[in-house]
Amino acid sequence: MNPKTTSRGLVAEVIQYVAGVIILVFGVIMIAGAMASEKTKLTETSDLVLFLLLGVLPALFGGWLLFAARKNTRLRRLDAMENLVLQIAARYGGKLTATELAMNSKLSITQANEVLESFTKQNVAYLKITNNGTYVYQFEGIISQQDKDQAESLKSLIYKE
Repeated sequence: MNPKTTSRGLVAEVIQYVAGVIILVFGVIMIAGAMASEKTKLTETSDLVLFLLLGVLPALFGGWLLFAARKNTRLRRLDAMENLVLQIAARYGGKLTATELAMNSKLSITQANEVLESFTKQNVAYLKITNNGTYVYQFEGIISQQDKDQAESLKSLIYKE
């Protein structure tokens, strides 16, 4: 399991987001204050250094923190969606249609098709077509308990024991 999907990862993500907002707002306020001040002359070296250190750099760092927190949110949601799809596929014996996925999740049929296609692109599932033209996605590694019980050891297959 990805550590970003745990509750500790979620807390870190929220802290990162809040810190990013605070630092970005601080930087923007400092930039606005420097621009509005009649005493500040950005042509002088000391004023320019303060402007960069207290305004521009915090604004950039806060923006980067917000961007990273948003990226982590997307990754966490993607991990959760993948986990849900695999659980649903396991309930259906490793074979799943987009309609079944949509019925068992909050996804629309179009979104379910896109998610299942992404699994085929990752070579986690492969596409089958029924006689009536329905697409069925067969997930690699999800097999029935009977198939697991009937599995033979590699040693016996290789050495014909």
